[in-house]
Amino acid sequence: MTDMRLIGIDIGGTHFRIGMVCDGQTVIRFQKAPTKNVLRSDDVLADIARFIVDYAGDTSFDAVVIGFPATLDRSRKKVLQAPNLEWMENLPVVEELGARLGVHVLAERDVILALYYDIAKYHLPADGVICGIYFGTGIGNAIMIGGEPLLGKNGVAGEIGHIPAMGSRVLCGCGNEGCVENLAAGKYLVHLQNTRYPKTPVEALFTEHGNEEALREFVDRMAAVVAAEINILDPDHMLIGGGVTNMADFPRDQLQERIVARTRKPYPAQDLHIIYAEDEPDKSVAGAAVYAKLRG
Repeated sequence: MTDMRLIGIDIGGTHFRIGMVCDGQTVIRFQKAPTKNVLRSDDVLADIARFIVDYAGDTSFDAVVIGFPATLDRSRKKVLQAPNLEWMENLPVVEELGARLGVHVLAERDVILALYYDIAKYHLPADGVICGIYFGTGIGNAIMIGGEPLLGKNGVAGEIGHIPAMGSRVLCGCGNEGCVENLAAGKYLVHLQNTRYPKTPVEALFTEHGNEEALREFVDRMAAVVAAEINILDPDHMLIGGGVTNMADFPRDQLQERIVARTRKPYPAQDLHIIYAEDEPDKSVAGAAVYAKLRG
């Protein structure tokens, strides 16, 4: 799809991000729109199709690649469920959007598109095991083995944010209690801001309170998530990103120290290759183009 005109979309709970890629790598006409302005009716797929058509205007396009913060079936034809977006459930996106738009449609988890982008950006070889953990509102996780994303039997591999945190009874959007993403991702920072630091904006929590116990424990829980994946998969490369790790004054040194402390000794702890990925606003849109190129 290198020579095709592609539209890439990253769907989030707060914003829709969209851009056009004409040379297989450069995003042009990037836009960000509030999700509430896109989804105006009970017909979610009609709203998404309308959004794409309005964005494109008179410009023709050959394909659409959409990243969802959700689980998809193994065939990547249908969105199954999104813990943080109730409307995103059992959506036959590929067939219905393809029929409405008259073009080829690809669907994937947004975190896989982000990892494709970061692998290309940081010039990582496709062989071996590459993991990406992205701390945003929740915890996104993608795993590449030999250049292919790990899908799992049902297509839902990599849901590390939903491993249980012992002792927690917090209800998760997935329906379970005690999922770790409720304690080690952005939603927990919002909880801290509301309950303990009401006078501090969320984006300033690490600047003003980073040395306090509550924030240090939060970072330690993030490290435990990363170390769990490292201990299981012994990856060649571990990428860590997302909005949380790119917040002002986020303590990457502390996170790194706690990851090493929680990783099995002597290996893989002595041979870690960790990359802290930047949080470009059009990352998943650009990743959509990389994905389309590799998937043909």
